[in-house]
Amino acid sequence: MEFSKRQQEIVESALSLTSSGGLINLTMKKLSLSLGITEPALYRHFSSKSEIIKSMICFFESLSEAVFSRISADGIRGLAAVELFVKDRFSLVVNKPSLSKVMFSEDQFIDDPEYSSLLLGMMHRHKEHLCRMLRESQEEGAIRTDIGLEMMFRLIFGPVRLLIKQWGMSQQAFDLLQVGDQLWEDLKKLLSVKEGA
Repeated sequence: MEFSKRQQEIVESALSLTSSGGLINLTMKKLSLSLGITEPALYRHFSSKSEIIKSMICFFESLSEAVFSRISADGIRGLAAVELFVKDRFSLVVNKPSLSKVMFSEDQFIDDPEYSSLLLGMMHRHKEHLCRMLRESQEEGAIRTDIGLEMMFRLIFGPVRLLIKQWGMSQQAFDLLQVGDQLWEDLKKLLSVKEGA
């Protein structure tokens, strides 16, 4: 989904409002006030609050797809590609902290079938990309083959998502990039083929 500059500003402001009080805090009135525009002006860009919420999810996915495109264009494969994506997740939320409280806290979307379906679809697409990268790494003999690809995906992204949530909930009380690097190094140790095995 392509966003105009104004639509992106609206989506980012919506993320900020949602991060400070959940979806209940996201109203068209508050959003227009935060942007310094009238509600009718807001409706020229989005028809409803629901469309804005769906656009928040699509905006996050577009940021992810940009990373996958960069990985592909640069010819990065296997575990190096997974590492780039993981570290991009940490950089992304450091630069846009509201994402840590909105897109990594799916429970606020779970009761709406349309929102949860969009999120689930995005997660499946991420999983497909990353399982392909992990398969490449297995074929290169760099990582273990005794763990299934889907389980390996969960073993990596469960801790990644938990760390991002902890960072957001603690009001950024620690250096996410530094701790994220430590997490990745430890994950690599768990996934790597042991010498002499």
